[in-house]
Amino acid sequence: MSNQDQGNNEGNDEKYSQLLRTLEERIDRSKYDPAQDKEVRRMIRLQYRTIIDALIKKKRSLIQPNNGGMIEAIAKLDEIFAFVRNTLEATLDAKALSYLGDYSIEKAKNLQLGATVFDADDFISKVKTFGGITSVREEGNPLDWKAIGLRANQFNNQVMSMDFMYGPLAVEKKQRKQVKQVRIIRNHEDLVQPTQLQGNDLSQQENETSANVNQIYRILDERGPTNLLEFVVNPSSFSQTVENIFYVSFLIRNAVAEIDDSTGQPLLSTRAPPTQEETAQGLGKSQLILNMDMKLWREIVATYGIQNAIIPTRPTTSAALSSSARWY
Repeated sequence: MSNQDQGNNEGNDEKYSQLLRTLEERIDRSKYDPAQDKEVRRMIRLQYRTIIDALIKKKRSLIQPNNGGMIEAIAKLDEIFAFVRNTLEATLDAKALSYLGDYSIEKAKNLQLGATVFDADDFISKVKTFGGITSVREEGNPLDWKAIGLRANQFNNQVMSMDFMYGPLAVEKKQRKQVKQVRIIRNHEDLVQPTQLQGNDLSQQENETSANVNQIYRILDERGPTNLLEFVVNPSSFSQTVENIFYVSFLIRNAVAEIDDSTGQPLLSTRAPPTQEETAQGLGKSQLILNMDMKLWREIVATYGIQNAIIPTRPTTSAALSSSARWY
């Protein structure tokens, strides 16, 4: 890499870092705060699940016309939502509102207008009759919207705006253009047969990944809680640092390791898989995107003074392509 390319990369990294700082400053912590206290988030999720369970159990009584339970549930959801700062809890809020929306539709069908019950199907049938469709044979004929509009206009003297109409009055069907694809024919002698992978190649790669994951787990279990960056960074190999992060992600996904940042530093440690009681209390998985480039890797090595890799350097295996190989 030339000095000019290296300078361009460092300039791009600086712009990217400046962008991240700007975004961090503009985040409204009153609306979104990924660092919100874990106990507070767990309590919010517990309250949401309690309300959702109550909505499911009391459905029959909530959809009765004289029942005000849904109004009370909405007021309670508003109180809880004032403390929501993350998407997981917001999803539970949307789920509860979805139940209330479905119940509202059923409750509307149970409403009585005077001494009669509102029947949506009967209303549609009467509109069709007024619009000129009086029998099954005339179902395909268009409605007399002018007569329907004049009738409805007696009860509404307000002039409707253009955006009141739902969709266009007429739609012109677009003709799909047929585009013929021209196949580029190259010289057969320039084509290169792709490498054929055998079944044992894939199984060997899977076995190698599992072995590396198990080895990293044993090292972490013997050391105990360790700074995440000091654990995964290999000061002599950027590529192996990235591989170490990849293997640690398997431990996190399988819930046999966890990251604790309550001290201000990301501490990585092993843990027992979550119990059913912890899962019932709202313990869930969180995703973390770790950005790692050459510049950041060098800064970590210098900042933490890493001289030796905690995870031993693995032998590299690469299949060299021939100089005549070409890609198409």
